[in-house]
Amino acid sequence: MSTAGFRRWVCDACGYIYDEAKGDPDSGLAPGTRYEQIPDDWQCPLCGLQKSDLRLLPEMAPAVARVATRERPGRRGTALSKGGPDHLVIVGAGIAGWSVAEAVRVRDPERPILLISACEGISYPKPALSTGFAHGKAADDIADQSATDKAAELGIEVRTQTRVIKIDSARKRVTTAKGGIQYGQLVLALGAKQRTLPLDGDAADTVMRVNDLATYRKLRERLDTGAGHVTLLGAGLIGCEFADDFAGAGFEVTVVDPAGYPLAGLLPTATGSALRDRLSSRGVHWVFGASADRIEQSGSRARVTLSTGAAFETDLVVSAAGLVPNTQLAEKAGLAVGRGIMTDRLMQTSQPDIFALGDCAAVEGQVFAFIEPIRRQAATIAAALDGEEQPFDLKPPLVRVKTPSLPLIVCPPTAAERVGVEANTVGADGRVEYRSGERLIGFVLSGAGADHGMQLYRELYG
Repeated sequence: MSTAGFRRWVCDACGYIYDEAKGDPDSGLAPGTRYEQIPDDWQCPLCGLQKSDLRLLPEMAPAVARVATRERPGRRGTALSKGGPDHLVIVGAGIAGWSVAEAVRVRDPERPILLISACEGISYPKPALSTGFAHGKAADDIADQSATDKAAELGIEVRTQTRVIKIDSARKRVTTAKGGIQYGQLVLALGAKQRTLPLDGDAADTVMRVNDLATYRKLRERLDTGAGHVTLLGAGLIGCEFADDFAGAGFEVTVVDPAGYPLAGLLPTATGSALRDRLSSRGVHWVFGASADRIEQSGSRARVTLSTGAAFETDLVVSAAGLVPNTQLAEKAGLAVGRGIMTDRLMQTSQPDIFALGDCAAVEGQVFAFIEPIRRQAATIAAALDGEEQPFDLKPPLVRVKTPSLPLIVCPPTAAERVGVEANTVGADGRVEYRSGERLIGFVLSGAGADHGMQLYRELYG
């Protein structure tokens, strides 16, 4: 089937893309199903938002750049490209890196682009990692496109399994384990890594940190070989989503966190308590006011000793302790680094020809680690490369918490507006509002009310 004329629609809350050419077979939408033909009660398969909440993606300009499988006159294939002063080089193949490549292609069909990835570079929706078990998704089911296919679609060059070890901003060169590459402009989409917890014990190194498709594949292998009880260290966003997902798939789940209720850094007490109770009803066991001190081998199981002195046995321990931006490469290159790689609102770092975005970047001191702002950051970079100023808007992200037991959608107030503002429950549906005087500056919607989150967000921020 030809894909000509088919459009793509994106869910800004989770990054899911509805491609009319591919449809959504799991939901009964055959390939070729147009957006207008989707039933009104269809929901995003990743986060549950409505059809009306999707946004039409702009069409990419026809890609005419030579890609890795083609030959340039007088030289070898571009898989061995050394770059050049006209090249845009992107380091990182997560949602941030691929979003920049797409945004640039919308504007410019000819700019040479080389994307470098330390991993396989597979394109996939990262939010699906914390919802895959309940849906029976293996790692290959979550994968969208191989790096080669994605690069061919965009008309760019790609190098996978290639780690960048040095940036020379004076010479505009990056050094990789497979040779040097010259750039005209460089984009750092380095992502973030799981925070390392200070754990003792002979099994501390068995704790799993799931932050990409490769580690999700390893997690599936561990859980598919007979594990029955999973312990999660952390009751933040990922910890809660995993807890609901694992419980829905039939695993026993224990969650350990120093706070007093789940998502304490994002939710007011009343909503966090409601989430705790809903997940408890599914069999999730909470241990609050404690952290894990030791993980020790106990036969075929692991023994977890807490800071309170209590201990229990489990089959698998998964860390969900939050993320730390990957800034080491930028710091060694002399770029300004704070909470992340420091950028202005044009996403430029302290070196004007080097940009950064996503989990690794701190825009005027703030890290925006969600899909919707990352796509806007990519559009800002594409505009800057095209000679336009399209400053990144520092508006708070819309956060969809993927906990089917209690769907939640959160728009927190900005850091400046949050000071001194109390959360007030409005109505019997659990809606929580943050107001400055009469002005609404943030909200938390739960249950059925979460379906209206995108509409309310657009009323606030357009």
